[in-house]
Amino acid sequence: MGRERTPRQPRVARQRVVAKARVVVMTADLCVGLVGLVIAALAHAPAAGLAMIVWAASMVLHTYRCGRFADVVDIRTYAWLNGQVMLAVVVAGVLLTDAKGSQRAAVAIAVAATVGMGLRWALARARVRSLLGLETPETVLLVGNQESVARTIAEWSGSAQVRIAGVCLSGTGRLPSEVGDVPVVGRVRDVATEARYLGVDIVALHDVENLGGYSLAALQWALEDLGAQTSLITPMTNTAVGRARTRRVGRRVTLDVVYSRPCGFVAHTKGAIDRSLGLVALIIAAPVIAVCAVVVKVTSSGPAFFTQTRVREHGREFPMYKLRTMTTDAEDRLEELLPLNIVGGDGMFKMVTDPRVTRVGAWMRRLSLDELPQLWNVVRGDMSLIGPRPGTPDEVATYDELAFRRLAVKPGLTGLWQVSGRSNLTWDETIRIDQFYVDNWLPRRDVAIALRTVKALVTKEGAY
Repeated sequence: MGRERTPRQPRVARQRVVAKARVVVMTADLCVGLVGLVIAALAHAPAAGLAMIVWAASMVLHTYRCGRFADVVDIRTYAWLNGQVMLAVVVAGVLLTDAKGSQRAAVAIAVAATVGMGLRWALARARVRSLLGLETPETVLLVGNQESVARTIAEWSGSAQVRIAGVCLSGTGRLPSEVGDVPVVGRVRDVATEARYLGVDIVALHDVENLGGYSLAALQWALEDLGAQTSLITPMTNTAVGRARTRRVGRRVTLDVVYSRPCGFVAHTKGAIDRSLGLVALIIAAPVIAVCAVVVKVTSSGPAFFTQTRVREHGREFPMYKLRTMTTDAEDRLEELLPLNIVGGDGMFKMVTDPRVTRVGAWMRRLSLDELPQLWNVVRGDMSLIGPRPGTPDEVATYDELAFRRLAVKPGLTGLWQVSGRSNLTWDETIRIDQFYVDNWLPRRDVAIALRTVKALVTKEGAY
């Protein structure tokens, strides 16, 4: 491993991509600044015009100095820089011009910053990058023990963001020729040499505690001279990036993971929105529910509505209301149908053609009309509009620790599981999706799920 070799140059293509992204972003910032300058001139607001010149120059200079694609689309740094420029413009405006001119300048920068942030957010999306020809992945050198590296290779194998060029393994003993389909190029002591030879963009490190503080710093210095980024791989999975916070404690850099669930004012606001929208939706759906109830009553014997005990957050039980879609002896016949369960596991029962479902019930299920009475559960506060699927007490009794995580929040009328395949999902897939939702709750994700629910209802995918 110590022989002298001529370095490869695979980073050239990536550098071209970064340069192209910089041109796109800088051109957009210049156009926004020019438009703002013209508007300021027409409005006879010289302070705002001067502010747009300062803003455009600052943003273009910042983007020009970015060496990696991730830096070009880094919204946090961009927002911080915008804030600094706005503060400087406001202070200068107060000192050199009138207060009204300073306010106009601040508004101009705020509008421009919003447009610029939207552009960078769009570039961070894979589909937009593909349209602009910016989909070249970053090359990575993985470092760590064989087990950790193998797990990361399996998880990253289908990623369009990175391409693993090689592996450096820790430990002693004979090195394997490859891990997975990735060649082993050396040991931990060879990282800087191999990074230079392979020309990688990123060196991703497992087990950094084995390197020691000085060794890790020395490696970082060497990689910085090579133009390669040092990344530390944490053992956390299924955690949204927005939940991670870094801070310094003593001489150590720590990674804090913020709470995943809404709490305090946010939780009360979410509950109020759920109940308000649920009440409006219930009023609108009332005629449809009434018509369906009459049809169910006329076409089959038994009550129009079906009440079943379900489990909400923290294991509390509640009565969940649905329009009846099955025969009245459905619960008694469940035992004989269990071998036909397509979901797998003990937590849910689904089959494509359930003989217990009535003809009208099958029609209502395809349109999800049978779930409309659950809007009353939302109004009562038993359920949320968006959340995990509520289980029965018998189902909850079979939950393991991962499945029990679903009970950390209110169950939902619809949820990520429904817009990700509904009954086409296996039990393990359903649990994994619900656990991801609970651990990474965001208001905008609830909005996205609501919009995708409309599509799921129209396409009827996975509804039996």
